[in-house]
Amino acid sequence: MKNILTIAKKELRAYFNNPTAYIVVAAFLLLWEFLFFRNVFLIGEVSLNTLFEYLPWIFLLIIPALTMGSLAEEKSDGTLEFLLTHPLNQAELVVGKFLGILSFVALSLLFVFPLAWSFSRFGALDWGKVFSQYLAGVFLVSVLASLGIWISSLFASQISAFLLSAIASFFLVIVGTEFFSNHFPLELSSFLEQLSVSNHFDSMTRGVIDARDVWYFVSLSAVFLSLTYLNLVKNKYGNRKSAYRQYQIGAGLLLGIVVLSNIVGTKIPGRLDLTQEKIYTLSPATKKIVSELPDIVNISLYASDKLPAQLQPVLRETKDILEDYRKNSGGKIKVSYKNPSTDSEAASEAAAQGIQPVRFNVVSQEEFQVKEGYLGIAIAHGGKNEAVPFVQNINDLEYQLSSLIRQLTVDQKPKIGFLSGHGEKSLYTDYNLLNTELKKQFEIVTITGQSDEAKDNKKTAPKKTEEPTPAPKKFSIPEDVKTIIIASPTENYSDEEKNTLTDFLNKGGNLLFLADGAIVSPQTLSASVSQNNLLDYIKEQTGVEVEKNLVYDLRSNESVAFGGGQMRYILPYPFWARALRGTDNSPIVSKIDSVTLTWASSLKIDENSLKEKGWQKTELLTTSDYAGSETSTLNIDPNQKLSTQNLGKKSLAVALSSASDKGRIIILGDADFLSDQNVRDNSGNFSFGFEAISWLSQESVLSQIKVRNLAERKFVFDNQGEPSILKFGNMAFALITVAGYGSWRLWRRRRMKNEVYPN
Repeated sequence: MKNILTIAKKELRAYFNNPTAYIVVAAFLLLWEFLFFRNVFLIGEVSLNTLFEYLPWIFLLIIPALTMGSLAEEKSDGTLEFLLTHPLNQAELVVGKFLGILSFVALSLLFVFPLAWSFSRFGALDWGKVFSQYLAGVFLVSVLASLGIWISSLFASQISAFLLSAIASFFLVIVGTEFFSNHFPLELSSFLEQLSVSNHFDSMTRGVIDARDVWYFVSLSAVFLSLTYLNLVKNKYGNRKSAYRQYQIGAGLLLGIVVLSNIVGTKIPGRLDLTQEKIYTLSPATKKIVSELPDIVNISLYASDKLPAQLQPVLRETKDILEDYRKNSGGKIKVSYKNPSTDSEAASEAAAQGIQPVRFNVVSQEEFQVKEGYLGIAIAHGGKNEAVPFVQNINDLEYQLSSLIRQLTVDQKPKIGFLSGHGEKSLYTDYNLLNTELKKQFEIVTITGQSDEAKDNKKTAPKKTEEPTPAPKKFSIPEDVKTIIIASPTENYSDEEKNTLTDFLNKGGNLLFLADGAIVSPQTLSASVSQNNLLDYIKEQTGVEVEKNLVYDLRSNESVAFGGGQMRYILPYPFWARALRGTDNSPIVSKIDSVTLTWASSLKIDENSLKEKGWQKTELLTTSDYAGSETSTLNIDPNQKLSTQNLGKKSLAVALSSASDKGRIIILGDADFLSDQNVRDNSGNFSFGFEAISWLSQESVLSQIKVRNLAERKFVFDNQGEPSILKFGNMAFALITVAGYGSWRLWRRRRMKNEVYPN
């Protein structure tokens, strides 16, 4: 070990005392950050995902440049034999060189953390994921560096070693990608995916340290270092082939063990989830669902063995998730794996469950081909069946599985009423996606307000000389309905209907008001003040006024595409506010960073009135401190210049609870945020809506299940100059730090060299 550390220190000193090394590091960091900052603010996500997407491609040049002289230079200078005449064997030399290069690049990658810290000043950064990404970078260096050292041992020319190392590294990066694997038969796709360094690197940059990925990096590095050692031993023995034979046999055995262990290791899960919200670990809600199962639940994974390379990671992760379900169920979940592509009986079972083969368009062996494959899940319990026909990604797979299991195993679900008959948003057209998901945990009923004449269909035609007086509408609420949703009515409620709502509330019922203070017409880019009496009713009951305005936020907003055809352009649109979590702690927003509200109205809260009526307020969503409101013209044109006067934080959503027997209320000044388009484009919207309804109904089982990669960690800037400061500040910091330390060290070394020492 002492000899290894000595060689490693020698390598590090050689880099730190060489001006070229500082130039390489500075160029690497500047290029890396330049590519990253091109799109990071357009995406608007506070993460380093894009940064690490570029890392393997930049390393294709950087690592070969650092390793090309590790042994080739020693050969050309004739110092390799000199080193090995010291009490130092070939293995110690190889490992020492490897650790020196690995340490140097790992130190260069530490610049990731100042960059991450600067990002965390402007949004919620997942530090666990950053640490996992850094480790992934170090493991990537270990493979490419060991490969480069081995190739360097084959040549005396550094240029030849550099070129071949770059080509071999390029092969390792692309071998498992669709671009490469499509040119080979699908039988090889699984092997190529397992061989590819980029697939294992991508797996680790998600925020998960998987034992299979770690073993891949460690074992492959060991193989390349062993080949390097074997090459040095060959030079030592020369023509003495019999003495060299045992080393060849040992290297061959090691290679066989590595290949076999990586193949077998794919079936042995073991991982550490470093993400902040543990999104790759089963949620407590899921564990509760599977631990309380009344009876056996059978889960069957129908998967072909010849899936394209891009679906191999999905298949691996799917198996891991199903295994987690089995382990946490206490034996109540039985998991089976079937291949319908080779088993006709399994194919018939899959078809009966609604799982059909999916066609893949691939380019295989230089020709366009259409292949079929299965990747679906069937769940069976008590004679009932549900299925996930095709697992395209694993982002929401846990939610799908848990919701289907609960749907099969729970007999009685709490009821939610959706009020209609007054021009409210439609549950089946406007909120179809929300309705589909709510049905998995709740029973949805429509409560329609209508007059007695309409109910009995006995309305007679009025006389021509008289205008008929419409009968007041009314509705009845089933006793087992726990929560009612009222979404932006355009017609007034009768006094009887308002009294019905009040009685429902006083008896412990819960109300969700999605109330628009202004009605927007996107086609004409205009809006009008809402005229229905629901807003007055909300104020009378709670002391919370939904103001008849449109809120805009100059700092925390979404970018929206305008125009049509080829003349589309993207602009920040302040009227689409990216609402932030309120200062009050609430389980409704505890796992949500932001919600996109489209043309929302602000809430004016009378604290004294709240106390008089017995309500306790929890602020759920607010704007940033740079929000204003449009109250007069209600112009929503994206090209207008909005006022910067009287800006401040505005309340957008509140939850009310009572110490008495009254129910719960949530008031939000926007009804469009749960529409199908907004839920599809902004995943945080669905999470907030589901959490809100679950909190009202006190049924938060499914709402607590995380959707992987769901959290929208957005930047929040106080002024327009901060993105530029963040960009150029980080690039300048990297350049100044590297150049400054390099200049100081070289100056210090030159000074020591010129110093005269006494005899």
